[in-house]
Amino acid sequence: MITVDGRPGCAHSQMIRRWLDRRGVPYRYVDVERSPRSRSRLAWLTGGRVRSPTVAIGGEILVQPTFEELEWALRRYGVVRRA
Repeated sequence: MITVDGRPGCAHSQMIRRWLDRRGVPYRYVDVERSPRSRSRLAWLTGGRVRSPTVAIGGEILVQPTFEELEWALRRYGVVRRA
C-alpha cells in the first residue's frame, strides 16, 4: 500500500498525487493538517519537522521525493514496470 501524507495547500503534495493518478497507481492520501496522528508519526520519521509530501512505499519513506525518486521506488517494489 502506498500512502501519501501531505497538505491540501502544498503544491508539491498535489503534484505527486496528480502524477500517481496519471499513472494509475493506487494510493491512500492523508491530510496531515486534519490528522494529528499522522503529523506525530511524520515528525518522528523526519527528525521532528513535518515535511510534505511524505510517501510510504513498501516500508520505504520518501520525504519530498522527486518524480525520479518516486519512479525508482515504484519499480523497486514492483508497482510499475519500465515501458
